[in-house]
Amino acid sequence: MKGPPSAPTPSPFTPLTGSDTMQVSVAHRPPNTAVLTLRGSLDIDTAPALRANLRRLVERPAPHVVVDVAGLDFVDSMGIGVLVTGHSRAMEHNGWVRLAGPSSFLRRLLDTLGLGEHLELYPDVDAAIAGAGTGTAQA
Repeated sequence: MKGPPSAPTPSPFTPLTGSDTMQVSVAHRPPNTAVLTLRGSLDIDTAPALRANLRRLVERPAPHVVVDVAGLDFVDSMGIGVLVTGHSRAMEHNGWVRLAGPSSFLRRLLDTLGLGEHLELYPDVDAAIAGAGTGTAQA
């Protein structure tokens, strides 16, 4: 006879407040860098919760934040606005926000909107932390 099914392993991602369409995790990596990993859809419903999480990270002195967007399957204008605002606030505090792992669609969208030069895009989290490459849309 089989025993009871084992409980599922908890996900390392926690749903953002008020949404079940995006998950986020925050990890801290040297040197003094927060990595915000997103999964799912960044849209009008999830953008306010992301804004609150990102604001908390960029209000520190000289914030260094990498937003891993490789797991996003959808981003709308509200989500783009949160990322741009977060980057601008970080710069006001002598820091930065870098995007890691954007899909080709997201890179094209940011370029179309004229944001490819404003937001620093990197192929992965390690490159974003190191600042390796040009800091622009990369293949």
